[in-house]
Amino acid sequence: MHELVERELYEALEYARSIDQEKGKHILIQFEIDQPLFSQTLFNVFPSIIDNQSSEPQYQNLAQFLADLAFDVLCVYQKVFGKMPTFDNDPTWMERQAMLLDKELAPLLESNHVSEKAAKKMREDFFKPKEGEFIQTGLVQFMNMSIDDFVKESGDTYHESIIDLAKTMLFVIVRLFNNLYTPETQH
Repeated sequence: MHELVERELYEALEYARSIDQEKGKHILIQFEIDQPLFSQTLFNVFPSIIDNQSSEPQYQNLAQFLADLAFDVLCVYQKVFGKMPTFDNDPTWMERQAMLLDKELAPLLESNHVSEKAAKKMREDFFKPKEGEFIQTGLVQFMNMSIDDFVKESGDTYHESIIDLAKTMLFVIVRLFNNLYTPETQH
């Protein structure tokens, strides 16, 4: 596994955006078979967190857009890194990832009970690569720009915290795919 360089990232994103509905359904079905818990997290849990922030319809639209971007990330990884490891090969992988994320996210969620300086440090620590890990910086930046463009083009008003939440979820999605495709960080 390696960090995607600009051209490689562009070609993978172009591939993801060019997939027709029929092939997209096939990819989603195979992903659900290969990684059922991960699939549920990406396409049900994360979007519902955004959707449940408000009953206003634009939150449902942002939740759907988050799912669309998660699909793009899935396609990028499959295009560049090939067939993903399956649930059968490591049935506790998602559970371990959830425990790791919970440990990392808990301080962030409690950050409203600490000083702004401490909260800022916790956010910075969360987004820093962990030992032996690298972040797909170009992919994360592209996803963040996609969220910004979506918000701008929609003309809807979102709380800044919801936009930050969507971007954090995309960061987590990219990190999870890195961990899935990088055996030494799966533990």
